[in-house]
Amino acid sequence: MKRAIVVLLQHSSNWDPAKSVREQAYWDEHARFMDALCEAGKVILAGPFPNEKGSMVILEVESVESARAIFQDDPWAHHDILVAREFKEWTIFLDAREKGPD
Repeated sequence: MKRAIVVLLQHSSNWDPAKSVREQAYWDEHARFMDALCEAGKVILAGPFPNEKGSMVILEVESVESARAIFQDDPWAHHDILVAREFKEWTIFLDAREKGPD
């Protein structure tokens, strides 16, 4: 069994509801932060919820504490735009990505 950390993020006080995700202040900095996590192999999946106020990130890291430490460095957290509010350890029973080509 594999374990992952699910991070639920919510719009915060500086989120501008009149703008799309990519139009938010500090988008470029946040995107670079997330891209670096992806390149380091820590992000399994990430993205916003449609028509909702928030996003979800699934990380492959050692612990909830590691995930908390990572998201403290998110530029959007520093600017109170999108903030990680909930961290949950998740046991993965099924993972279609492990299947080889047919």
